[in-house]
Amino acid sequence: MYSTFHGLEIGKRAILSQQTALSTTGHNIANANTIGYTRQEAVQQATRPLAAPSPHNGTIPMQMGTGVEVSEFRRIRESYLDKQFHNEQQHAGYWDAKSQSLSQLETIFNDLSDSGLHNSLNRFWQGLQELSKQPESLSARVVAVANGKDVADHLNGMHTGIADYEKNLSEQMQSKVKEINIAASEVASLNQKIAQNIGAGKQPNDLLDRRDVLLDTLSKLANIEVTPSVNGKVDVSVDGVKLVEGNSASTFTVEPEAGGAKIAGTLINLNGGEIKGLLETHGYTAADGTKVGRIPELTASIDLLATTIADKINAIHAGDEARNLDDIQRRSLDPNAPLEKLLFFVDKDDPTQPPKHAGNMMVNPALVDYPGKVAAAATDNIGDGSNAKALSDVFLQKMDIGGTNTTIGDFYQKVIGQLGTDVNTAVQTSDNANAMVQMIDNRRQSVSGVSIDEEMTNMVRYQQAYNAAARYVSAVNDMLNTLINGMK
Repeated sequence: MYSTFHGLEIGKRAILSQQTALSTTGHNIANANTIGYTRQEAVQQATRPLAAPSPHNGTIPMQMGTGVEVSEFRRIRESYLDKQFHNEQQHAGYWDAKSQSLSQLETIFNDLSDSGLHNSLNRFWQGLQELSKQPESLSARVVAVANGKDVADHLNGMHTGIADYEKNLSEQMQSKVKEINIAASEVASLNQKIAQNIGAGKQPNDLLDRRDVLLDTLSKLANIEVTPSVNGKVDVSVDGVKLVEGNSASTFTVEPEAGGAKIAGTLINLNGGEIKGLLETHGYTAADGTKVGRIPELTASIDLLATTIADKINAIHAGDEARNLDDIQRRSLDPNAPLEKLLFFVDKDDPTQPPKHAGNMMVNPALVDYPGKVAAAATDNIGDGSNAKALSDVFLQKMDIGGTNTTIGDFYQKVIGQLGTDVNTAVQTSDNANAMVQMIDNRRQSVSGVSIDEEMTNMVRYQQAYNAAARYVSAVNDMLNTLINGMK
């Protein structure tokens, strides 16, 4: 036989359990819009029953239930979806960084407008053509020099713009590196707190949510691998090298000149994430010592274009047959007078030498000061424009540029055409990758996210159970009142 007070204990446990479940529902509703929050459930189970022998069943003990209790606060989360999300997130992060950085590089060339280098080269060619028709015209010479200066200025601007954006990318990478190290350090700290709580028999669900948000952040920055450890801890690795191990976090660095990314000084291969996308655009030193990356490639192409233009134009403008107005004037007095042989394009640091790269290219100051020094003639005749024609023909001739037999204009079109193709590919792939990330996140949310409708249903269910338990306690109380007060 059991005491009547046993009923009060069952009622009390029922009230407390339903109240706890109702509080959990309230916690879910309160965090319905909290990023990274995982829906929780108060799991209820029957408490340990009481047993007593009975004359009707011999020595076999009978059992009587003792009520209900909340056994755990379960996080409704699917680890497989988290792993899928991390894999797709690092893919999307890589293409996001590629598309944004390449699009920014494309704006430096600005060749869709009339002010682009392609049109500048055309105007330079046209100016030389006009000069070949009017070699005695000083105004035609002024236009030719001005157009040449415009070409040099465009190449200067591209070289400088690429160099400036390279610095900007370097700053972006260091900002991302800082973000990785802060997140890794916080994951290690959360590992310690989670292990302490689990060791004490508690369930640190909100701490686990915070750690999952950080892991999501890390997965967009680099190709992380998350592996469970003891007492609820996780280890985070990149390319097999531990970034977070238990309670400690290693330092992540990016050193383009030393080969790329490192963890605690160990060189790692990045297979995804924003850091890889930025690093590939910025460029880095490969194992064989060569500089690889989109910016080094573009810089080399622009420098090659500039030096090719300068070399070809200079070879004709300072050739043995080239004559400017001063040469023709001197030769009218002395047929054997030496020719001036001025370079058309020179280096800013040393105007007596051809330009070393696109950033140092400029028109010879002597031609800017006095356009009459432009060597338009190939004979001592002031009306001869054959040298100017030869200069203009440079832009129509095929030549070896970087191992390809092409014209100057076609080479430049190939450079910007390839960049445009890369941008389109990166943008489209980025859109597809982000759509995949969104799809997987929607699946995660369908499992882990808070549904207000579902929580409202649970709220009514727990409220009704609470009311019923209270009515039960009231009934037991009436029984005890009858038993105690009825004995007077």
